[in-house]
Amino acid sequence: MNRLLNKTLLYYSFFATIILLLSAPFIYWTMESLYKDDVDEAILLRRDEFEINNRKTLHISDIPVWNKFNRDIRILPDTVIQSPKDSIIQQIFYDELVPEWEPYRVLYKDVSIEGKPFVLMIRLNLVESEDLIRTIVRIYLGILFALLLVIFFITLFVSNRLWKPFYATLRQIEQFNIELNKLPQFPDTKIKEFNQLNNRLTTLIQQSVQSYITQKKFTQNASHELQTPLAVLQSKLDLLLQDNSLQKGQLQILHSLYESVSRLTRINKNLLLLAKIENNQFAEFSSFTVNDIVSEVIPYFTEQADSKKLTIETTFKNIISLKANKILTELLINNLFLNAIRHNIEKGKITLTLDTGRFIIANTGIDQALDAETIFEGFKKNSTDTRSSGLGLSIVKEICDLNNWTISYTFKDSTHIFTVRF
Repeated sequence: MNRLLNKTLLYYSFFATIILLLSAPFIYWTMESLYKDDVDEAILLRRDEFEINNRKTLHISDIPVWNKFNRDIRILPDTVIQSPKDSIIQQIFYDELVPEWEPYRVLYKDVSIEGKPFVLMIRLNLVESEDLIRTIVRIYLGILFALLLVIFFITLFVSNRLWKPFYATLRQIEQFNIELNKLPQFPDTKIKEFNQLNNRLTTLIQQSVQSYITQKKFTQNASHELQTPLAVLQSKLDLLLQDNSLQKGQLQILHSLYESVSRLTRINKNLLLLAKIENNQFAEFSSFTVNDIVSEVIPYFTEQADSKKLTIETTFKNIISLKANKILTELLINNLFLNAIRHNIEKGKITLTLDTGRFIIANTGIDQALDAETIFEGFKKNSTDTRSSGLGLSIVKEICDLNNWTISYTFKDSTHIFTVRF
């Protein structure tokens, strides 16, 4: 993508070049016309000089000598020339000195020498005009190049100065992080439009930050307040389930309620976890390897994997060392592993791969791709498993964003693949 400054410079240079090139024929025609006028003026001057200084003293017997020593002013018989008289025209003559055909401006005038009619021919070569025009063209091209160079540097300098506040504002927006609750400080500028832009951005960011803080506080407060009644409700249901006097239908209802309360408790815990991650409450970093975490995690999920008769394969191609929060990294791998188990099929397969800077987990499942754009959003479930809170992959995405890692989803050969790049 091109910068706005480069686009502006490109347009200026393009249109300046077009205008200058279009003006070249006009300048050529103007210079040629001026040169022809000068040549015609010189021819008329020589005509007048001949009338004043030579015609009255010239004899017919002197004409051969005159023509021999005057290359461009000749006296010809009256019957030789049929061209228009007393007007300057352009003709081509063969020049034996060059030798080649060359253009001339020519004047034919009737003159009388010793009472007999003759024709005075005065001509001037236009070859010099062609040389002059070629020189002018070279000068013009040099001016064109110099002008484009000047336009380039002036536009670059002026545009950089004019757009400096805009790029400063852009840098502030790029560095802005709503989770840090620190408003960007836009630079002062004397340009009205940039001031309006900065004012509107400031207002918009303030409103967004306020809404974000309000929403985050509500989530935290709601989750904290729900903990106690959920715990009480779960304990009461535990007591009811231990009552031997309950009938089968009543037990089924209680089990359904218990599962709903358990899922609600997990959702509440995950919402609290998300709030803690967003509040950067896991700031403690330590050095560890992802290989060790994966090796520690696998035994905890063996029972769940065996219930679906899943096959687990691990491939450690490289050792991945990290310096990050170990708890969050364990949580990330746990959630991906649990997701691979819950959304798998009976007698399916899970493959764990540690490659250079990558953790890849692939699992069989439904034979169609999931929506890669929404899969990491909260409460986007692609399974009917009631044990899923719908926040597992959202937490994974939040952990990756916090550590500047990237996670991606692909579907290939009936296999769902999640890749974390550290």
